[in-house]
Amino acid sequence: MKTKFYFLVTISIVFTILFSSCTYNENCVCPTSPKIYSYYYTIHKNDWQSAERFHWFKRLDVPEITIPVIEKGSVLVYYKTSINTWVLLPYSTTLSNSDGVIYNEEIWSGFALGTVDIDYVYTNPQDPTPPNSLELKVVVIDR
Repeated sequence: MKTKFYFLVTISIVFTILFSSCTYNENCVCPTSPKIYSYYYTIHKNDWQSAERFHWFKRLDVPEITIPVIEKGSVLVYYKTSINTWVLLPYSTTLSNSDGVIYNEEIWSGFALGTVDIDYVYTNPQDPTPPNSLELKVVVIDR
C-alpha cells in the first residue's frame, strides 16, 4: 500500500514539474499574464478626412502599440452598432435606400507603431457622407 502511495506522489511531482516549467527558446511563450489596454473613441462627422468619393479615414493615436505588440501581441478594433453590440472589424453590410438603390457600408482598420487607421466606406448616393458619430473600441494585447 505504501509503495502505491509513494508511486502516485512521485508521478504527481514529476507531472507538476514537467507542466509548470518553461525553458527559454525563441518560440517559448511562458505562461505569464498579458497586459491588456482598452481605449474607446468616438469619431464625429467632421473628424473624418476624405480619401475619395464615398471613402473616409481617421488616424487614432494609441501609444501602447509598441514594437513588441506588433511582433508578438494583438490589436483588435470593435465597432459599436446601432443596437449597442460590439462587432470586430472588418465590418461590411449591404443596405438599400428609400429609392431602392442598394449600397454598402464598410469599416476596417489597420495598425502601425502608435496608431490605428480606420477606413469608412459608405456608398449611399442619397447621402454619401460619414455618420454623425462612430463609436470604436481598440484593445491592445501586449505579450
